[in-house]
Amino acid sequence: MKFRTEIEVHHQKGFFKHNDQILSIGSCFANNVAIELEKDGFIIDQNPMGILFNPISIMKNIRNSFLQNLNESLIVKRDDYFYHFDYPSQFYAESPELLCEKIKRIQENTTAQLKKSNRLILTLGTAWVYNWLKKDEIVANCHKIPAHEFKKELLDLNYLIKSYIQFFEELRAINPNLEIILTVSPVRHIKNGLHENNLSKSILLLLADHLVKQFDFVHYFPAYEIVLDDLRDYRFFGPDLIHPSPQAINYVYEKFAATYFDQTTQAIVYVQRKINSLQAHRPLGSNPKNEELKAAQIAELHRELNRLKIEG
Repeated sequence: MKFRTEIEVHHQKGFFKHNDQILSIGSCFANNVAIELEKDGFIIDQNPMGILFNPISIMKNIRNSFLQNLNESLIVKRDDYFYHFDYPSQFYAESPELLCEKIKRIQENTTAQLKKSNRLILTLGTAWVYNWLKKDEIVANCHKIPAHEFKKELLDLNYLIKSYIQFFEELRAINPNLEIILTVSPVRHIKNGLHENNLSKSILLLLADHLVKQFDFVHYFPAYEIVLDDLRDYRFFGPDLIHPSPQAINYVYEKFAATYFDQTTQAIVYVQRKINSLQAHRPLGSNPKNEELKAAQIAELHRELNRLKIEG
């Protein structure tokens, strides 16, 4: 008997290798996958512009990075610090000038990573956005500015499709080797209601489906479906019932690895995890021989790791 629906994923063995340059951008779930890839020894830069939830802010910030464009009219002051509406609240400064310098460095880093990466993991979180009425601009973060200054809107699917077709064409013009993995975050944005969350996720899923059919360099990984349709249980969410639990994240990553890693990559990951485990282990007592043995074991594993990478 079957008691759950397992998601069928189209396997692309060998799609991710340890010599790939990977860039991960988007919602907090993008960080979850990136952290696991980094632990497994992949070369990855995760969310250089901070966590971004909606597809317009993601597109705008990436585009502004390679165009070296910075809209200073979107800088706002709160509690003696300055913030930018296109960026999360972790980016702030004591003056507009210092903030601009900080953002320009972020843009330079993002552009550099984008040009050298051959894999981009793009995770979309929500189609609900906040429009700052003073400038008629969609913002990435409201920075606790009074709510009456914003209008909440649901993005139009046709507008998103048209915008992202042009955007992805621009990305490939900058980096012809770029392959894009699209995911929809399984994090449930239910503050405004379950129906509204479902509308939002539906728009993002339809957008992803259209882009995969439009471009052969765009691929879809069903992280949303794995959590919501396969696991399908509140025990796989955290105490807030919104964010997937560590167990759910590990399960999604296992599916990710099974989809994209070939035998050589899996072997490298296996050795890397043994190295991680040894490095985290603290031998009992302070016997120098134990430390020497541990160092020798790690050195031997690194030699094995290098051999696998050369052969792969």
